[in-house]
Amino acid sequence: MASLNQSLSSMAAESTDSPLSNLTQNSSGVATTASSPGLDMAMNVVFGTLAALILVAMGCAVDIDVMIQHVKRPYGIGVGVMSQFGVMPLVAFLLCLAFKLDPAHAMSVLVVGCCPGGSVSNVLAYLVDGDMSLSICMTTASTALAMGLMPLCLWLYSQPWTTPAFVIPYWKIAVTLVLIVVPVGLGVLLKYKSPKGALLFLKIGGFFGFFILIVAAVLGGLTYKNMWVGPPSIFIMAVVFPLIGYVFGYVIAWLFRMDSKCRKTVCIETGNQNIGLALSILKLTFPAEITGELLLFPLMYGVFQGIEAVIIITTYQIWKIKCRKPEENDEKEPDSDPTTLLLQKLMKRPN
Repeated sequence: MASLNQSLSSMAAESTDSPLSNLTQNSSGVATTASSPGLDMAMNVVFGTLAALILVAMGCAVDIDVMIQHVKRPYGIGVGVMSQFGVMPLVAFLLCLAFKLDPAHAMSVLVVGCCPGGSVSNVLAYLVDGDMSLSICMTTASTALAMGLMPLCLWLYSQPWTTPAFVIPYWKIAVTLVLIVVPVGLGVLLKYKSPKGALLFLKIGGFFGFFILIVAAVLGGLTYKNMWVGPPSIFIMAVVFPLIGYVFGYVIAWLFRMDSKCRKTVCIETGNQNIGLALSILKLTFPAEITGELLLFPLMYGVFQGIEAVIIITTYQIWKIKCRKPEENDEKEPDSDPTTLLLQKLMKRPN
């Protein structure tokens, strides 16, 4: 994990040589340089650690046998990946055009839209009685495919905002994505060597990941004085974008005639983006001069994707208690899936 942080930090230091460093003012004409090099370096470490924790936790949740079963029948994963890298980047692009965003803010929206699914979606899918095996496989597959599809989607959809003064560092983004193999591999190895250790890391890592995200927001506010200042459209998009993802994910799964558990899973997976990875890419591959503008949207998206997920889960649980009629399928053993068993232990939910 330390080597990953060091590699990412060195890439961030080199990013000042990019043509992007010519863009030193925000849309209001106010310089956005960091308050101090020390705070900027602290931000690099915090975002690198956040991304590493999330990715190791993702590796700890992977079950190789279940992955092999889904790879043999990749229909569900294919629908999920289509939603993740087909719907979300396109929606991000259309929202940027509709709200006429400037290049820096548009890039932050596009990076979030092109990101793979986040590991928290696995817990959320569990809380709506989704297909846990499919959820884990979708998250893992989208993360692996992001190494190629994320730069491709960014290149495809960023053309209206690419100028001689604003050039996207595709190769640095690609290298950052390749580096995610290391922490995910460490997580898989930890689960293989010590399942109890993997379970403990999931419990502790989730808490520290949330704590580090708060620290990142505070450090960002101190380092970049204009980070919380942006056009009203950014806040509107942060509310609307995850909601569109949830709705379209469910509709696409329904169109492909997937069962109820799979529809709920694709819904959650599509709307939940890996915000930790998005923040790390924006902070570690773009120059410090525009970082303040870039970080606002991912942080707001992360807040509202969580709020909307809680609303969905609460609504489902109320419907389940008050309105749902028992079905014969409810009698079948739900605890045979090792992924579900892992999350039951993690959530301390009775069998």
